[in-house]
Amino acid sequence: MTSGGTIRALVGNREFRGMWIGSTVSTVGDQFAAVALSLLVFERTGSPAWTALTWSLTLLPALVSGPLLGWVADRYPRRTVMVCCAWAQAALVGLMALPGVPLWIMIVLLVAVLMIASPFLAAQEASLPSVLPDKRYDDGVALFGTSVDVAQMAGLAGAGFLVTAASPQVALAVDAVTFVLVAILIQASVTFRPAADPLGSEHRETEDRKGAFALLVTEPRLRSLMGMRMLAGIAMVPEGLAVPLAADLDAVWAVGLILAIEPAANVLGVAVLFRLVRDPAKRERLIGPLAILSLAPLVLFALNPNLTWTIALLVIAGMAGAYHTPARSAWMRILPDAYRGRAYGIARTALRSSQGGGMALAGVVAHAIGSVTATLAGAGAIGLLLAGQATVAWNRARARTDPNTVTT
Repeated sequence: MTSGGTIRALVGNREFRGMWIGSTVSTVGDQFAAVALSLLVFERTGSPAWTALTWSLTLLPALVSGPLLGWVADRYPRRTVMVCCAWAQAALVGLMALPGVPLWIMIVLLVAVLMIASPFLAAQEASLPSVLPDKRYDDGVALFGTSVDVAQMAGLAGAGFLVTAASPQVALAVDAVTFVLVAILIQASVTFRPAADPLGSEHRETEDRKGAFALLVTEPRLRSLMGMRMLAGIAMVPEGLAVPLAADLDAVWAVGLILAIEPAANVLGVAVLFRLVRDPAKRERLIGPLAILSLAPLVLFALNPNLTWTIALLVIAGMAGAYHTPARSAWMRILPDAYRGRAYGIARTALRSSQGGGMALAGVVAHAIGSVTATLAGAGAIGLLLAGQATVAWNRARARTDPNTVTT
């Protein structure tokens, strides 16, 4: 991802190290839990539909809890929020791991665990700018992001083995232990800081009252960056159509490969970007061009590429998707500290909605027109127009505004 010296400097930061290790380990544990619960549902119901519904529940709570609970990370000390959330998640997952727990109770507990994840993640994300010095912040965000991607892949790969070799309850117990580890690591390593906005917006003067959502849609840089980040809803269309795409290529065996390309290529793209472009300001200038490049390969699906070219196009798109890392760090850097938790909750919901909505809409379109490749090409063309517009807006906003300040 970054140079060895940079990684050593990041890992040498006690606060960052604790948050990074905890996040990576708990991500692996979460994959264990997701696979374990899906297997339990299938074993007890024998229904693929209920199994798929249970898996979808891992995505839905964030759509609700992001905007509703993100404020907790601003109103209360962020270390306290993370520690309390981690202990609560450990207790809930521990209950899920008990033998004989009714399935409906396990699902309710799962929803609660995922709801609690929103204030935890908001507090974690909002803490990074305080934990890291400015010159290391972008590198820290990149290491955090790529580590989570790798942990997700490793967790899913190891989950099947653990669940079948031991039991779903053991996998859930392992996940509960990871939350305990997170709570201990954060309590021991992260410095206590007062709440960023302890009284909420009520303490501000009337002319200074601006909600997080209003700030996100009225501040030009934040608005344009959010627009480019939501292009992920189009970039992930190939994942949503992976099965029919592989079938059209007479290579059903390649479904897993198609699904794995995006996260793997993204990790590689971040590594290349941060290796070749060391200056954060220069990486910010590349956000727009890379966003465009992440969608341009989809247009070429109009040529009905074979499997080899399909893989090549998806690798290029995935690597260019590395722009999300500097966009994420620039977006958080621009935000005033008092808004970071709420803004993160809103952004997480928007991103999840765009991803899920984009894949669902693409599935409907592909069914209606009877062509997966035409759907991909059309999505790419629309994405290029949106990316171009967002790039112009981002460059214009950067030119007009001092990147170190924001009026609230």
